[in-house]
Amino acid sequence: MPAPCGKGNLIRPGPRLTSMKHNLFFFPAGRIIARMAIYQTERGHQEPFSIQFSVFLANRVGQLRELLTLLSDNNISLLGCSMVDSCDWSVVRVVTDDPNKAREKLKQRGMPFTESMILLAVLEEDDTLSHITELLMRAEINLVFAYPLTIQRNNHPVMALHVDDDVLASHLLTRHGLTLLGREDLADPTGRI
Repeated sequence: MPAPCGKGNLIRPGPRLTSMKHNLFFFPAGRIIARMAIYQTERGHQEPFSIQFSVFLANRVGQLRELLTLLSDNNISLLGCSMVDSCDWSVVRVVTDDPNKAREKLKQRGMPFTESMILLAVLEEDDTLSHITELLMRAEINLVFAYPLTIQRNNHPVMALHVDDDVLASHLLTRHGLTLLGREDLADPTGRI
């Protein structure tokens, strides 16, 4: 175990990584080291964060279909998707119900990707997103990007939020009564997302 560094302890993430302040990057020959903090979700388990994969695809016909087929052929549900493209490359951001399996399949296929922790906020009222942005602005937390997921929680939409300080944002939003979902919420075997 590495020695403490800065404000938090550095740890080697195991199979049950609970949260992270910075993005995770997959480097085939490297190890990942991240800060860890522990929080609770509405269902009483740890991890009010989810993992988003940013998959880099050549801007050619059929590349998106290849990614989506890879997920569906391996029984990985796509819960959210956002695309940003340029002349040569596209970045497809995806949230799945099984990030460990998705990571394994992306590595096997040799698709370049990065991982980052995102917050999944349940929009329980019409003005919830506006309220979230106001809270983040007051705390000087930058909302880098956001996009809706295809799932709902108790008939309310869910938004993926990537902020520049996910730990502080998580504390802030939950302290103000907002519901955040974790990875276990996405993999609910009963289907009651």
